[in-house]
Amino acid sequence: MKTDELTEKESIELISRMIEKTRNEMNGDDFNSFLAYGYAAVAISIAVWLLTHFTGNDMWCFGWFAMLIPYLLSFFKKGKPEVVTYMDRMMDSVWKVIGSMFGISLLIIVVAEAISGIIDFSMMMPLSIIYAGIGTSITGLIINEKWFVWTPLAGLAAAIWMLTCGWTGGSYDNSWNLLFGASFLIYMILPAHIVRHKISRS
Repeated sequence: MKTDELTEKESIELISRMIEKTRNEMNGDDFNSFLAYGYAAVAISIAVWLLTHFTGNDMWCFGWFAMLIPYLLSFFKKGKPEVVTYMDRMMDSVWKVIGSMFGISLLIIVVAEAISGIIDFSMMMPLSIIYAGIGTSITGLIINEKWFVWTPLAGLAAAIWMLTCGWTGGSYDNSWNLLFGASFLIYMILPAHIVRHKISRS
């Protein structure tokens, strides 16, 4: 039995149809992780801002380690999907790399502060916004959803503001907590709800 080879154009069309088919088969649950991390960030940002504002103690910033809770809870998700597509594997790989960036950054900061004797994890705030924003944008490119691609620019602006404050002699400010929460609200929560609404309508 002879099988005709696909031309370059046919191959591209086939790949495009496969990507579109996978995208159409996505459901609202595919964006639960964005909502989990997004709402956790907003809740923690408000709590840390209030506690710091009314006590004057910056040590409440350690409350941000509560962001590990959604990550730990992800290990208790029920079972694995019956079918894992190339797109699923790609997005999983992207977020594994992003997670590694978080871990390496935290490790380097801990080592540097152990050497200097100064405890200050504030640098993790702008870095976290940038890392999560990169992961969100790449996810948007993979699923061809502009709401995930472009909204992280708002977070980038907040992160650059924080880094600029540090470079110009400034330091951590309580407003950073609200900027962090607002960033996750804009590029994780809002896009996830918009896309879930699109899926429910279709």
